[in-house]
Amino acid sequence: MSGLADYALPFRIEGHNVNGRVVKLNSLASDVLLRHDYPEAVSRLLGEALVLAAMLGTMLKFDGRFILQLQGSGPITMLMADYTPADKADENGPDTPGGLRGFAQYDEAALAAALKAGDTPLALLGDKGHMAFTVDQGPDMERYQGIVPLEGDTLADAALGYFQRSEQIATTIKLAAAPLLLSGGKTEWRAGGIVVQQTAATGGIDIETPPEGDPDKVDDDWNRLEILLQTTQDSELLDGDVSGEQLAFRLFHEDGVRVFEARALQFACPCTRQRVLNMLAGLSDGDREEMQAQENVEVRCEFCNENYLFEPSEAFAAG
Repeated sequence: MSGLADYALPFRIEGHNVNGRVVKLNSLASDVLLRHDYPEAVSRLLGEALVLAAMLGTMLKFDGRFILQLQGSGPITMLMADYTPADKADENGPDTPGGLRGFAQYDEAALAAALKAGDTPLALLGDKGHMAFTVDQGPDMERYQGIVPLEGDTLADAALGYFQRSEQIATTIKLAAAPLLLSGGKTEWRAGGIVVQQTAATGGIDIETPPEGDPDKVDDDWNRLEILLQTTQDSELLDGDVSGEQLAFRLFHEDGVRVFEARALQFACPCTRQRVLNMLAGLSDGDREEMQAQENVEVRCEFCNENYLFEPSEAFAAG
């Protein structure tokens, strides 16, 4: 893990069927959030969404793009973060880091009013919002999607709701994102998170099946691990000098912790000028005619905020 700034670190708590993961976004959070001029409240929530997408995306047992989407009728109407797995290693070098990107849509005036009223982070998405998890394995594979209502005050609360409703896996999680003010008025962003989950028994103590004669041990063990994780401070998740390995050992050293190879992460947006041209070529005849009447055709990528400018003759040359 040495030298990695942005990564997901898997670990296992010895003696229990409990796995965990620490995500640290020490430079990647800035790579995403500083591309946009979002209000701080929006950036904080999107930063946590990036952590959650990395956390869950790197847990997948197969290749596939993982998409986290939050939608609602509140001041923030949409948050999206997605994770694309790393390219496989070859004989010439290590894996390419997995890619993360994200964006938000919001109503500035409504957001200001909601913040003045003291709304919680999730309340900024409205009282009837939902969260969707989508796994896209490519055009020839069926998509998997899980959708749950947004419940609770924080994104961590909503994620726990998903695991309780859809996966029925005992889970506890903490997420954090915050700006770091530097000299000269500059700002950087940090984001991080930690999760532990029960797993099916493969040896050791099965937390889901109590040992004979000791029916309370399972709940006691899980409750203790849950309490330990919730003692994690935001500063530990956001401090680049506190590694994921150090954090896992701080929390669970009495049980013993085994860490595995970290998954490197980077900001990655696959948009290119040619991809945008291909997208324009697929528009309906009506949309094409309307855009051809304009002096220039401008397309902005929501994720990376890159603007692509075309003359109509170039944008619709094939048409």
